Amino acid sequence: MAIFLKIVSGVYLAFVWLVLFLTLSVPTPLNASVASAGASVIVFMIAIGLSIPAVALFAFGQVVGDVRILRNNARLQSEHLKAMRAYYEPSNSR
Repeated sequence: MAIFLKIVSGVYLAFVWLVLFLTLSVPTPLNASVASAGASVIVFMIAIGLSIPAVALFAFGQVVGDVRILRNNARLQSEHLKAMRAYYEPSNSR
């Protein structure tokens, strides 16, 4: 699931910035009515605003992956501790 979330957020982020660059390269009526620098800033701010959900989704995917790794490490340490106890603690079955 973590990889899926990262891929989806990456594709969305790439799409948003591709649309930004295409918008900046093509003259639009927005460029005619507002100064060119003003239109570029507006489009850039819109792209940043649309990128925030992708960044949050990527961060959530990273957390999901890290939690899975932490749970696996805790399970391995628990099994190792059981083996150590079985070896070093005296058995009551004698």
